[in-house]
Amino acid sequence: MKKIISVLFALAALTFSSVNAAELGSVENLRAEGNELIWDSLEGATGYNIYFDYRYYDTVKGKEQYTLSDNGQYNVVPFDDAGNFGTTNYLNNVDFTVDESTDSTGSQYTENGYTITVHKTCTNVGPGESCLAACPNVYQGAYQELYTKYMSGGACSTSDIVEADAFVSDNTYKCTVPTFSGEVVAQAICVTF
Repeated sequence: MKKIISVLFALAALTFSSVNAAELGSVENLRAEGNELIWDSLEGATGYNIYFDYRYYDTVKGKEQYTLSDNGQYNVVPFDDAGNFGTTNYLNNVDFTVDESTDSTGSQYTENGYTITVHKTCTNVGPGESCLAACPNVYQGAYQELYTKYMSGGACSTSDIVEADAFVSDNTYKCTVPTFSGEVVAQAICVTF
């Protein structure tokens, strides 16, 4: 009898959690305006995960926009405080190319055999803001296309006497400063094949 009750309880919990996730939905009206990725607010969402070339890139809370600085394809997935995620609408991707006439510094890539070092320079970084270096899925090397296998490490530096906190994901190295910094450099080391 206890097993039956446990199974029924687990099925009810699974059904309830999948209903909540389905209710969250996907973002609408995703678009790039200049160097800003913008979307409509989604009821129930408390934050949004930014995906770059189909991989997790960064998280935004409290706003419906994100400053773009790397060439590639972007998508946005909403989430709530209960840990539910919305759906991903891959038909709603935004392709972005850095406009060299803007203040965006973009990323610099250095190829060395089967590694690529990505340097991202961000200027006028405010308290709690980040500079993020991301490994590209595909990089046109000197002799062939290189595909990122994994990120093996990274580094943060600032122009001021400000320490940066480092956050690492599968293919990104994010440097977040607690106070204003005139310049923050994030570095990611990407192993390719």
